[in-house]
Amino acid sequence: MKKESLSYILAFFVVLLAITAGITYTNKTDSLENYHQVEIKEGDSLWSIADQFQEKHSISKQEFVKWVQEKNHIHSTTIAPGDIVFVPIQKEEIHQFQQIASE
Repeated sequence: MKKESLSYILAFFVVLLAITAGITYTNKTDSLENYHQVEIKEGDSLWSIADQFQEKHSISKQEFVKWVQEKNHIHSTTIAPGDIVFVPIQKEEIHQFQQIASE
């Protein structure tokens, strides 16, 4: 009976480990280091930034603003000059666009 109890305990910990690993993996937030950063200037809004980068993303303005709010933990559409926000555009896309523009 002791071997059977040990088997149940071992199985319990294996299942617990699998659940913990699954939760950790699914709750992992996107790394923002691969996204372009924008410094907010006087008169900027999340909507104007969405307009500014319209050609570089394929989502609606509303989805763009929602993404920026969620990823940057902004709870309103109000942003202040000097704030830095990540936008849903990969850094390499901006880099490629700048190379083409400079040629």
